[in-house]
Amino acid sequence: MDLRQLRYFTETAEAGSMTAAAKRCQISQPSLSQQIMSLEEEIGEQLMERRPRGIELTAAGELLLRHAKRLLREESVLREQLRARSELQRGKIHFGIIPTLAPYLLPRLFTTFQREYPSIEIEFIEDRTSSLIQEVVAGRIEFAILSDVPEQDLNKYSLQVDELFQETLLLAVPEGHPLAQQSAAPTAECLPAEELIHLKDGHCLRDQVLQACGLRRCDSRLQCDQLETAIAMVAANLGVAVVPQLAVEGRSVPNVSFRAFASPVPQRQIYRLQRSGTHLTKAAQKLLEASLFQ
Repeated sequence: MDLRQLRYFTETAEAGSMTAAAKRCQISQPSLSQQIMSLEEEIGEQLMERRPRGIELTAAGELLLRHAKRLLREESVLREQLRARSELQRGKIHFGIIPTLAPYLLPRLFTTFQREYPSIEIEFIEDRTSSLIQEVVAGRIEFAILSDVPEQDLNKYSLQVDELFQETLLLAVPEGHPLAQQSAAPTAECLPAEELIHLKDGHCLRDQVLQACGLRRCDSRLQCDQLETAIAMVAANLGVAVVPQLAVEGRSVPNVSFRAFASPVPQRQIYRLQRSGTHLTKAAQKLLEASLFQ
């Protein structure tokens, strides 16, 4: 038996007559009848009773119908997967990502994806939230991965925001610092404000740290533009910093201790931003599926 015969048999069983099934299958009734007879000869049992007002399945026909439907569904799924893979043999993904995520998240995104879809071209821009929002609104990038979208921008532009995952924030502190030596986990609200190293204005992580620490403003003397610079400043005993977990996962920095906060543990949400009413390309969907978002 082959899938074509199973399809003809299933259509006949569901239609209830040879005439109706032949129309569905777009073949002549004699040809359809011949295919059903060939199937019955191969199986060695009669599958349906031919009656003046249609057909009626035998016990063998009922059994075959259940299995035939399952096989045809699996064939449909396989064809769709192969078609989607064929579509991913070429194409381009253009997206944006914030700097406090890019160096730590992109290797995870790209490693699996480029191994499976080497012909897909990936282009990204690394910028602050406000700039990425404008790129999405203008249609210059398909989507952006970021950590915060101001409410006024959501109201002003037609944007769709979907949460991807939550990321824990940790304390980076010099190894000789009292906060590194104490046995109890530190609390974000008790950090010494005069020692906190902040990112410059425009980084969403700056605002999230201020909120977690219960501060209204930061010390302008302890600011930098890159997260790695902030960690280096901690290593040089210039202060302490609140850093995202992805930035320190699986690494050690000389003279820096990374400590988890006591409850309530500060976290930041990571989102995908795109224009409302738009759909991600299959390549973009696969790229995100290849990440830790699942």
